[in-house]
Amino acid sequence: MEIKDIFGELPRLETNRLILRKIDLDDASDLFEYAQEPEITRYVTWQPHKTIEDSKEFLKTVIQKYKDGKVSIWGIVYKGDKKLIGTCGYLWWFPAHSRAEIAYALSRSYWNKGLMTEVVREVIRFGFVEMKLNRVEARCVVGNIASEKVLKKAGMQFEGIIREQMFFKEAYQDLKLYSILRSEYNEKYG
Repeated sequence: MEIKDIFGELPRLETNRLILRKIDLDDASDLFEYAQEPEITRYVTWQPHKTIEDSKEFLKTVIQKYKDGKVSIWGIVYKGDKKLIGTCGYLWWFPAHSRAEIAYALSRSYWNKGLMTEVVREVIRFGFVEMKLNRVEARCVVGNIASEKVLKKAGMQFEGIIREQMFFKEAYQDLKLYSILRSEYNEKYG
């Protein structure tokens, strides 16, 4: 299986409250609304968007990944108001090793409602069922308690701290590594 076999035409996914779909330039204002908030970007590698043009440039990058059949993200749309409220997807995928890593961001207005856990579970399910993964990983900055809670609720296990693994926000960052294996997923959700 090749990456373009799965991501060449990113499928639409659905949960009880959310739709995961390709993002497009029409999502710029919704994206900018949350991507400009410093609290959203506190623990991620990217800076707050200063203008709507920053959001459009991000969208263009993702849209190009769709066109190129590369690993990419879904836009998260809340069914209640049909608004783009975040993103979630795979950062990378090693088909030869059957493992991949997920990442996500969510509008602050939708925090503490269990929405990201719902999304992460669906993206993990997609990884095991469609991508035939054996292992799904996620990393978060030490101190990002909210993200850790999402990963734990999604069934992932803490593996350890990767010391000073990435340099962003003008410092080397320690990251916590979480994962779930296909066998654990099947036992829990099978």
